[in-house]
Amino acid sequence: MFATSAILATTLFEPIMTNNLAVHAETAQTATQLEQREFDLPGTGSFSDEAKREKRGEQKNYMPTGIYVKPNEQVTITVSGTQKIRAIIGTHQYDKEWGKEIDLSPGSNTISSPNGGVLGLDNFQSTGTVKVQVTQGGSPIPFFELGKHTKEDWVAMMNKYPDAYAVQLKSERAVLTVTRDSANKYIVNQDPVPLLNKYDEMIREQDKISGLSETEPNPLHRSTRRIWAFVENPNAQSWGMYAGLDGAVFTTAGEAIKSTLNVNEFGWGQMHEAGHARQQYPWTWWEDTTGGIGMVDVTVNLYSLAAYKKVYPNKPTRLETEGDYTRAFAYLKQTNKDYTRLQDHFVKLVMLWQLHLAYGDEFYPNLHKLYREIPEDQLPKTDEDKIQAFIYNTSKIAKQNVLPFFDQWGLKATQETRQKVEALNNPTLIAPIWEATDAKSVKPLAVLSKKIMKASANSEEATGSASKAIDGKTDTFWHSSWTSNQYPYNLTLELGDTRTISQLAYLPRQDGSENGRILTYNIYTSVDGVKYDKISSGTWENNSNKKNAIFDPVTAKYVKVEVTNGKNGFASAAEVDILTDSPSVKPYVLPKNTMKASANSEESSGSASKAIDGKTDTFWHSSWTPNQYPYNLTLELDKNQTISKVDYLPRQDGSENGRILGYSIYTSVDGIKFEKASSGTWGNNSDKKTATFNPVTAKYVKIEVTNGQNGFASAAEVDIWGY
Repeated sequence: MFATSAILATTLFEPIMTNNLAVHAETAQTATQLEQREFDLPGTGSFSDEAKREKRGEQKNYMPTGIYVKPNEQVTITVSGTQKIRAIIGTHQYDKEWGKEIDLSPGSNTISSPNGGVLGLDNFQSTGTVKVQVTQGGSPIPFFELGKHTKEDWVAMMNKYPDAYAVQLKSERAVLTVTRDSANKYIVNQDPVPLLNKYDEMIREQDKISGLSETEPNPLHRSTRRIWAFVENPNAQSWGMYAGLDGAVFTTAGEAIKSTLNVNEFGWGQMHEAGHARQQYPWTWWEDTTGGIGMVDVTVNLYSLAAYKKVYPNKPTRLETEGDYTRAFAYLKQTNKDYTRLQDHFVKLVMLWQLHLAYGDEFYPNLHKLYREIPEDQLPKTDEDKIQAFIYNTSKIAKQNVLPFFDQWGLKATQETRQKVEALNNPTLIAPIWEATDAKSVKPLAVLSKKIMKASANSEEATGSASKAIDGKTDTFWHSSWTSNQYPYNLTLELGDTRTISQLAYLPRQDGSENGRILTYNIYTSVDGVKYDKISSGTWENNSNKKNAIFDPVTAKYVKVEVTNGKNGFASAAEVDILTDSPSVKPYVLPKNTMKASANSEESSGSASKAIDGKTDTFWHSSWTPNQYPYNLTLELDKNQTISKVDYLPRQDGSENGRILGYSIYTSVDGIKFEKASSGTWGNNSDKKTATFNPVTAKYVKIEVTNGQNGFASAAEVDIWGY
């Protein structure tokens, strides 16, 4: 549940009783090991700016110190450097009152609070690190840091401070503020390490489905450096779990806090409440006007499910164990469905999860990225606008026209949205992915749009041109010329874009005539329209029913149907459809910041790395001893990739030296055995050149130079195109 002040219950857990501390430190601990008064605070950005960047709700959290400040006690804090930071005394929800926030200037600061509480610090600047010292005031409480403290340290802390005001536990990504009694009662074997590791695992998986990463080079999609807060509320009189500005909150009453601290019961409660802080507001609509329950407690559980599957990979999801799929399928059988009026959170969740099941682990990360990249003033604001944008944007990310899916679920697209989706020219979904469950996958089979296709044939009648096979009309057809038995007849479709395809559907002419029904065939594909590879062959029966040829997925821009036998010596087709069971793939330039380059010949000022440094005014150059062919430039990718094209940019300084004229391109998965993918010649000029070849999986790409201007080889930049 999500709340700002009220406590909203979602799940009930059975209480458990444990003994007080029975484990004692095996080694003597010093005060400096258990207490901390100096802190290095890296800039983490403000909580509001981070929320705006990620297009999500705010969570106001602070770095813990493990120091308690009594009411009206004066605390002196010294801040190094030139940046202001912020302190807070008190933890809302743990305390009855709001914490007191105080800006700290460089130098010495003396602060206090009438209510007292645990001291927190916040370097809300975007950059830099500030050193902070608490030089006077405050008392230590048990404060366990993952990676710094041990189980024995924890036991020593708990024994040293039996009357501690609170207890804090910090992992890399989370901070827990709880009562000493609850920590004593619920932390299994009094070892916080497994528990804190679970929190980090959960948070990183929720990062992942959000399209965020700690190592992402683009700061827009980088995980926040702010810490996520989990707080016990010892003041509430009834059980509750909820999320708000203060973090994820769990009451002492009813032992809601139990699963927060007991690693063996860690699960949906923490994942759900943490997930509320992840929800992107541009696609979380309320639906108040339609009587629906809205999406606030629906989209949140995408993050719950993702984390649950990561933490418990061998357990079924609650969609399976709680009958959610069963109720969803009953809803889907209804007529006049309206998704916005659905009252069942988990039935609504099934629809969202089926998009993940159909389109894979990258679907929701890419959707989050898309919304983050939209300027704030262009985001949808009303519920209806959010719904229509969601339908359109999911089609963009799936790279399929998913209108049939939303039609089945009763999430209604306007005519304007339908036109926008259809204008994307993506394959149209035809597989019933709305029947999918975690245990039963349904591949998202879709038919490619024929609006951007072109058709040609080596034989056609004037009234039966090749274009009739892709005009979408079953009462027209392509027909070979009336000179019979001129085999093979070829019908070639240019798809418009490079696609990953897996089926061809053939509809014979529907006018009652047998003439030209295709009986035996071969299917070829190509990425360049020059070199074709056979991917399928077979026979079809002599009737007017639609036929299919199914083959392993292959990337292609051209598909050729070769007719080796047709009824009465002719060939004809009312319609030919190309289908895919994976999202349409367009090649893109692979990032070069993770590549490595080497060469069998290079000048000290023209190393191989210059060919992938992203700068057109630097270049790789072979040694000044000419005609030492072949020259090899080898790029190592960060992992195996499907690639289909190499771009070569000659040096751009006006010199002809080393322009590659004759080349071969080799690929390898292990760096040992290389296979030729392409060869050819390039013109002697400074324009960018391209070598296109059939898609191949490779980790290593080698350009072998067999002829270069003036006996040398050089390259300003080399780009690899992959999928």
